[in-house]
Amino acid sequence: MKRRNFLKLATTSATTLAFPGVMSSILSGCSNPKFFKISLAEWSLHRTLQSGKIDHLDFCKVAKNDFGLDAVEYVNSFFFDKAQDQSYLKEMKQRADDLGVKSLLIMCDNEGSLGDPDPVARTKAVENHYKWIDAGKYLGCYSIRVNAQSKGKYDQQMKLAADGLSRLIEYGANNDINVIVENHGGLSSNGQWLAAVMEKVDHPHGGTLPDFGNFRIQDEEWY
Repeated sequence: MKRRNFLKLATTSATTLAFPGVMSSILSGCSNPKFFKISLAEWSLHRTLQSGKIDHLDFCKVAKNDFGLDAVEYVNSFFFDKAQDQSYLKEMKQRADDLGVKSLLIMCDNEGSLGDPDPVARTKAVENHYKWIDAGKYLGCYSIRVNAQSKGKYDQQMKLAADGLSRLIEYGANNDINVIVENHGGLSSNGQWLAAVMEKVDHPHGGTLPDFGNFRIQDEEWY
């Protein structure tokens, strides 16, 4: 038994023996509704999906029946060529609705760098994300998650990323969809840098999606 688990068990046992009424009261509250609700990120099942053991269209069923969750976060790579396939999106929506599962967001990767130093490539990256905003709106999502990738010096990357994000967020705002940025490698995993980018963006439809285990800038350099 690990030391941490042993101490936890010992503390719980001691409390139960010394104050049985207190512990009974604590345990009786376990059935109360939880303050926070959680959703299932599709990436949590990426190995199962990539192996073909389950299909993307069955993701909501797995979330509901296997994990008892009624909200999901999609990853675009699992239906990358279906963003504008209305029949496929309709099937996704129908399955979610039938199960009472809420579609919260789409995590978007591999659509170009929103902070690309090349203005043409940066514009292309912005426009590549439009279809995911459209798909998200149809599915009933409130946001898409994007990356703030760029190249160059610290301040230059900040300016470029803010430009690409601002333009994408405007499109999202017009469709009532938020655009949220994850700390996902490079300078985006530097909390101070990402906070400064969002200050430059300064838009109510723009925000962040923190991954608290992903503040590694590169190799062993952590924020």
